Formats: sequence, structure tokens, C-alpha cells
Amino acid sequence: MAAEWRRIRGMLDELINNSFQANATVIETRIEDHGDHYHVYIKDNGRGMSEATLAQAHEMLSQERRRELEEYYGHLAGKTAKSSGLSIVGMMIDDYTLISEKGVGTEIDLFIRKQ
Repeated sequence: MAAEWRRIRGMLDELINNSFQANATVIETRIEDHGDHYHVYIKDNGRGMSEATLAQAHEMLSQERRRELEEYYGHLAGKTAKSSGLSIVGMMIDDYTLISEKGVGTEIDLFIRKQ
């Protein structure tokens, strides 16, 4: 369980860092334990993403879950530069929703099945 929480903390670090880079002044986060999975939610009022950036974010988050890499790379989420951190998040989740509007902000839901 401690390893799962470390990975979730790394994911939150990455997403909150992205919010700060988008000049967000309000960041909402929530972590819920639903028994068989975790739901991680983050919403900010940052500058939002362009269509091209949003498409790149969807590509990074849509990667196949790679449980065999989670232990090795999981601690890197939140500590890496540029887009690689979001790619690592994508390897550690099972599903997500991502909504971003230019000038309004970004909202993301992550779903992570327990191991």
C-alpha cells in the first residue's frame, strides 16, 4: 500500500507542477479510495491548453499501463522535465478524462486499479 501511495503522490506532484506552470492561482485536488481502485482528481484555473497541447497530453496519458515499470519509474513522476513526467503518469493509470479550455483551466480525472 505504501508503494501505491508513493506513486499517487508522484502523479499529483507532476499534475500540480503542470498547474503552477500554467499560472494557476486555484488548484483543487481529491484522492478517493473506491476499494478496487483509486480516483485522483485535479482541477486548476490556469491558462488551459491549446488544441495541439491537449492532443499531446491525450497521447501521453493514453499509453498502455506498464505495471512492470511502475516500481522503477514511479518515483520519477513529478520530478522529470518537460513532457516525460506526464508520459510516466500515463504508464501508471488505467483510465482518465481530461478537459482543458484555453483561458479557463484544466480538469483531469485519473483512475488507477489497485494491484
